[in-house]
Amino acid sequence: MRLRVQRWPVQPAGWPRGQRLRIVMIADLHAAGPQMDEARVARIVARAQALEGDLVLLMGDYRATHPYQTRRVPIEAVAPILAGLRAPLGVYAINGNHDWWDDAEAQARRRGPIHTAIVLEAAGIPVLVNRAVKIGEGGAAFWLGGLDSQSALPGGGGGNHLPGLLAQVTDDAPMILAAHEPDVFAEGTPRVALQLSGHTHGGQITVFGWRPVVPSRYGARYAWGHVREKGRDLVMRDLVVSGGLGCSGVPVRIGAPPELTVVELS
Repeated sequence: MRLRVQRWPVQPAGWPRGQRLRIVMIADLHAAGPQMDEARVARIVARAQALEGDLVLLMGDYRATHPYQTRRVPIEAVAPILAGLRAPLGVYAINGNHDWWDDAEAQARRRGPIHTAIVLEAAGIPVLVNRAVKIGEGGAAFWLGGLDSQSALPGGGGGNHLPGLLAQVTDDAPMILAAHEPDVFAEGTPRVALQLSGHTHGGQITVFGWRPVVPSRYGARYAWGHVREKGRDLVMRDLVVSGGLGCSGVPVRIGAPPELTVVELS
C-alpha cells in the first residue's frame, strides 16, 4: 500500500512571529501481519526520519485489535524500531485507545500505566500521559501536552484529564496539544494554540468525499486534515488530524491512503 506525505502549513493564534517548527506525526500504525509487519514499520520510520522534523510525535494506536491479522506484532518488536527516530527537539509518544483495549490488566483495574507505554518508555521514548513538558528556551520555547486516550475504557470512559494537564503549564509560552482522538478540540480550550490528533484514519473508507464510518461523536467534522474553529474566547483555533497509517475494523483503506503527516508552523 502506497505511503504519502501530507503537509499542512499552519499559523496558530499566539504563535511567535517568525518562529518556524516542523512536526512529523506518525499515527495509527496498528502493527500486525500481513499489512504492517516489522519491515514496513522500519520503512515508515526511515521515511519519517528523512523528513527532518524538528519534533516527532507518535500519536498512539501502535497495536492492532482487529480479527483480520495473520500474525500479532507485539509492541516489544515495534518499540525498538520507533526508538531509532531522532529529532532536534525530541521524539514523544501518546497512548491510543487500541493500546488500552489490548491491555487486559489495565482494563481490569481501569487505570494505567498501560503495557504499551511501559515498553515505549523502556525503549527511551517519553510517553506523555496527561503531562505537559516545556521545549526550547527563551522566546522560542513552547509547551507540548500529551493527553491520554478519550475512549480508553469499555462504555466510552477515558484516561484523559485535560484540566490536570493544563495545570502543569506555568507560563504564557504557546501550547501544542497531542490528543489521539480529535473530539476534545470541540471544547475550544483557549490555552491550546494547536491540537494534533489521529484516530480517525481519515475515515479509512472514503468514496467521493463520503465517509460512512468515522470514530467520532462529531461524525466527519474532525475526520481528516486542517480544521479551524473559534474557541471559547472567540479566537480561531487550529486542529490537524492525521490520516494515519494502518487499519482497524477491516484491513482495507479506500480513498484514504496511509500517510505521514507534516505540520509546518510559522
